[in-house]
Amino acid sequence: MRNWIVIFILLFLLGCQKKPKPAEVEQHLKKAMTEFLFNSANRDTSAVKFDVKEVLYFEDVEFYECEFNVAMKQNGKDTVGVMKARVTKDFAGVTRKM
Repeated sequence: MRNWIVIFILLFLLGCQKKPKPAEVEQHLKKAMTEFLFNSANRDTSAVKFDVKEVLYFEDVEFYECEFNVAMKQNGKDTVGVMKARVTKDFAGVTRKM
């Protein structure tokens, strides 16, 4: 009987994960999008610079639905635009919508 109690307590402790704070989630989302823009674009990072300014997000069960304000600088020109993406809960996968 004592073994069952120990197993139950261990499962309970392992099952409880700390939910990240909104500020932490925002930072992770910005970092994930920045990495996505620099890595998947296959561009020369010395010519194009991306800066994720702001993120608005909605937390779903399996992912975050996001809208990013991104500043892009290239050859003396700069622009700010909106990019929509879906980011997985582990912040490893980014699927861009627009």
